Amino acid sequence: MEMFDEQIVTLTKTDDDIDQPEAMRTACGLFLTAERKFRKISAHPDVVTDPVINCEWWNCLEMVYTCEKTVWRMFVGPQPTMEDNKLYAKFRELLLKGSKLNANA
Repeated sequence: MEMFDEQIVTLTKTDDDIDQPEAMRTACGLFLTAERKFRKISAHPDVVTDPVINCEWWNCLEMVYTCEKTVWRMFVGPQPTMEDNKLYAKFRELLLKGSKLNANA
C-alpha cells in the first residue's frame, strides 16, 4: 500500500444481522490501522512544511476519530456513564498496547 492510498470498509448489515463480536473485532482492527497510519504520518519530518503530507495528516486524524468513535459507541452503548467511559479508557489503552483482555466475571 502506498503512503496516500486509503482503504475504507463499510458495514451494510442491519443491527439484527450483525454478529456483535465480529463487528467489534472489525471496528477495533480499523481503529488500530488508522492509528498506526496516523502515527507514521505524524513522525514524518515534513508533516508541517509539506502541504501534501500535512493534508494527509489531517485526513488520517479524521479517520482515527471516526474509527475510534465507532469503537467507543459499540463499547459504551447509546447512554454512556462515567464508569463506562473509564472502562473504555482502560480498554483503549490495552488495545493500543496490544495486551490481552481478560474478563473479570
